[in-house]
Amino acid sequence: MGARHRRRFLAMPRPPLSRRRFLKQLAALGAVSAAAPLSGCGNSDPLAQRVGNPGVPAPPPVGLSFLHGVASGDPREDRVILWTRVTPAEPVAAIAVDWVLSLTPDLANPVRSGRFVTGPERDYTVKVDPTGLRSYTTYYYQFSVTRADGSVVRSPIGRTKTAPAITDAVDRIRVAVASCSNYGFGFFSAYRHIGVRADLDLVIHLGDYLYETGGGEIRQHQPDREILTLADYRERHAQYKSDPDLQEAHRQHPWITTWDDHETTDNSYRTGANNHTEGAEGCWEERMGWALRAYFEWMPIRDNGLGFDAPKEGPGATCPSTGERGLLPEGLGRIYRTIPYGSLIDFILLDTRLAGRAPQNGVDIVSEEQTILGAEQREWFLQELPRRTALWKVVANGVGFAPLRLPANPVEGCTSPLSPVGMNESCFLNEDSWDGYRFDRNAVFDCIEQNNIQNVVMIFGDIHAVIACDLPRNGNDPQHYNPATGEGSLGVELCCGAIANVPLPIWNAIRPFNPHMKHANEGPNGYLLMDISAERVQAEWYYANPQIQNAPETPDPVMLQTLVNSQRLTPAAVRTTAKPNPPPLVP
Repeated sequence: MGARHRRRFLAMPRPPLSRRRFLKQLAALGAVSAAAPLSGCGNSDPLAQRVGNPGVPAPPPVGLSFLHGVASGDPREDRVILWTRVTPAEPVAAIAVDWVLSLTPDLANPVRSGRFVTGPERDYTVKVDPTGLRSYTTYYYQFSVTRADGSVVRSPIGRTKTAPAITDAVDRIRVAVASCSNYGFGFFSAYRHIGVRADLDLVIHLGDYLYETGGGEIRQHQPDREILTLADYRERHAQYKSDPDLQEAHRQHPWITTWDDHETTDNSYRTGANNHTEGAEGCWEERMGWALRAYFEWMPIRDNGLGFDAPKEGPGATCPSTGERGLLPEGLGRIYRTIPYGSLIDFILLDTRLAGRAPQNGVDIVSEEQTILGAEQREWFLQELPRRTALWKVVANGVGFAPLRLPANPVEGCTSPLSPVGMNESCFLNEDSWDGYRFDRNAVFDCIEQNNIQNVVMIFGDIHAVIACDLPRNGNDPQHYNPATGEGSLGVELCCGAIANVPLPIWNAIRPFNPHMKHANEGPNGYLLMDISAERVQAEWYYANPQIQNAPETPDPVMLQTLVNSQRLTPAAVRTTAKPNPPPLVP
């Protein structure tokens, strides 16, 4: 959540290397940025797909290191993304990075290995997508570079896990859910606690993985100013991935991610942002393209298209040409997707910022044009949700879905009694959430109801607090929702809170006006643990003070569950236990 909305709620009761020059350098060396696998593995690097693989670069004569750790993500039943970044002591045109994948932490008897050639075109990041793996299996991996003198520089060893197949017998899935990690606000101790949970199957990050502002309260952002260019976004990603606690959470578990606004800038939407001044801060299309390009370079997310060419050049272009481009919005810029996770879960990731969101326009307007998803993504989601066959449909997005109302919202100039009569016109809380985009929310509610979809669990971050809600169309209408029994609820929603960001103390104050809100904790920072079985999804929250380095972890005393086919939240009496005999963490 951006500073603008915090203020409003609290008041309420250098140019990068061009592609042409880069390709000339590669041609001089007889090399390209492409994979040269040593055994059955592909590479989805867009540049590689365009220019082929005519050769392998000479070993680098310079010093280099793996300063940013390793990471994995987007697990499927037969593959998983592996990521790292090589840092050369001085710029070179290309570096050949070898990788190995094994079933054991000592990396003996590799099951896959290969080579990926990286360079400045992709900021020396490495991303491979080994296929033909066993489903629901833990693997260990490592990257290395052989230098000109024959010495080998190796990355840390990483640990990852593929998704279960629909035929796998899986009785429980354990997931950590996180968002809003502001390096300037404090330390990432919560990530460290996620890293030591050996029985986690994966981590979901719901956005605001980094922040675009300068300065900081506990630690200083680099560059120490608002980031605007491709070089800026790359530097900020590099700073965040230098954090040892974040590195450890990435090293031990696969991640699936979506973005919110701060990966670009505060309160962003498809055609602009509250924190972007067109002209003075460049062209929005270009800035957004640079931010997304850096995100796809630096995150363990599967590439889904070709090209570093957006925004378009020539006739109809909205931005002046600066040489280096961002990502095609219809290519690598698309982040909404489904991650099937066996017969137990389908994870559906949404983009509630950049795919099609309209600018905020208060909460009075309900129209197809006032959209948070955009027409294309909305149509995709309304088709995707009913066709998913897993027991639980976990829908991950950046902002809150549940309708939240007040008797008065002075920010919007609204007053309306909280009564069943006229509740469709009552005062909604937050125009930055689905409250401000009710055409899309109504369409989702219609889809769930008309298709009799059971066991929808919405998860989100953004608000720097923990809340949990049933999902009725109108929590204040006793004819359509009973807060005691949950009748009328069409699913449930869980907010994970923030890893490190300023608390937003309004949620307990609005609970009396929203009986479908079943929990609110607005002070501590931390993460959500979801324990998912065929019988229920149980939600537990764990906190670690970001103002204290290496802060201990404390549990929230409130635990909630949604029983299968109940569409409601109820208290859970007993905290879940770790799964027995998890595969070992890497030391």
